[in-house]
Amino acid sequence: MDNINVKIQTSKIYLILSIATYLLCLSTTWYYFYTIELSLGISILLSAWLAYFLPRAVWLSHPNSIIKIALNKDKLTIEKNDHSMQQHTAFYPAYQSRFLLIITAGKQSVVIFKDALASQSLSTLNRYFNTQKNANT
Repeated sequence: MDNINVKIQTSKIYLILSIATYLLCLSTTWYYFYTIELSLGISILLSAWLAYFLPRAVWLSHPNSIIKIALNKDKLTIEKNDHSMQQHTAFYPAYQSRFLLIITAGKQSVVIFKDALASQSLSTLNRYFNTQKNANT
């Protein structure tokens, strides 16, 4: 397990969490604000935010969205949507679970949900980091 190439796709979990947060903010706006003008104005701003946020962050259409990662024993290669590539020699898993993995490389974090992997499972990546941690100790 020296080399792992992973293509990242849109996560349904992240989409559901984003829309649930939007709906919670929208319902809070209409429940707690007592003027219709203020509620309507904030609702329009929230809807504009959602229209901007979903395509760029959730559907990975932003040029800085990470679409592929390659893990080798000593380096992490990140490919973004604009086809630029970055290589990091210092990287580590900031958080690991059955549903989410956060990899920190320099000032950048790669967040991978379980259903965002096109080719391999999240357990393969977790196993990679666990074997690397055991090899380094």
